Amino acid sequence: MAKTYAQLAAIVFLIVGAGGFLTGDASHVVHGEAWGNFSGVTLHLTYTRDVLNLLIAAAFAYAGFIAPEDDAWIPVLAAGALLMLLTVVGFVHPDNDAGTDAVITLHFPLAMNIFDLVSGVLAVLCALGSLAGDIEPARADA
Repeated sequence: MAKTYAQLAAIVFLIVGAGGFLTGDASHVVHGEAWGNFSGVTLHLTYTRDVLNLLIAAAFAYAGFIAPEDDAWIPVLAAGALLMLLTVVGFVHPDNDAGTDAVITLHFPLAMNIFDLVSGVLAVLCALGSLAGDIEPARADA
């Protein structure tokens, strides 16, 4: 289960990370609006976030395409934990519409918080589901 999720997530994070470089950097504010948005959706992507997304994509790609079946859950769980940590930081310290409220050059608008939450929870659940699938229940032989 973790391997399949990792393959899909690797593609999604590769698209998000590479696409972020095309939208610009949210640290550039023009006419009160931050760059790094996509078609009216406030993403406030920065180059730091784009690199982070590409690193997460690399972890998912390793788990999905290279790692042995029994070990794929480890990088998936680690990436999921990182995404959930980003979610917590994002909900505690949300970004404003102007894109001027950043934490270590990372912006946390609602759209990115929801993306991080959904992908992080799915990653953790898939990793734990793969781990639980490896454990056989004890049998009571009478």
